[in-house]
Amino acid sequence: MKTKTTTETEETEPRLALQARVLHRDQDGQIRDVTDQKPFGLKWFAEDGDLALYILGNCKKRLDLLFMAAESRSHIDASIVQLIVDELRSEFDDVSELVTYVRLTHELFSNSDPIDPLQMPSTRRTGRAMSRSTAH
Repeated sequence: MKTKTTTETEETEPRLALQARVLHRDQDGQIRDVTDQKPFGLKWFAEDGDLALYILGNCKKRLDLLFMAAESRSHIDASIVQLIVDELRSEFDDVSELVTYVRLTHELFSNSDPIDPLQMPSTRRTGRAMSRSTAH
């Protein structure tokens, strides 16, 4: 597995990896391999996942700010609460990037089929074992 940068300064070796082919059935019933294409391809799927995590992090920050505002006061201005709640609600709207990503992930995995182990000669090797054997 290749090293992935998770933040600007932190690098880690991923614990999970997925090898897949993404197939899309269009409105005419034609099935195409879209593994390397937008918007369903694996690269774009991973980028959308990064965006979803970023959005969730921002939601948590907003909730933390609201908590800190309420922590030191017996009453807080309703307009502050409304502003933060409106921002959070927009992140969870039906057409938001976060909700779209979660729905796409659900659909992708709900409709996926496992690969027959007999088709994969290296089934018994783990990703780490495969990277060691290919490095030598």
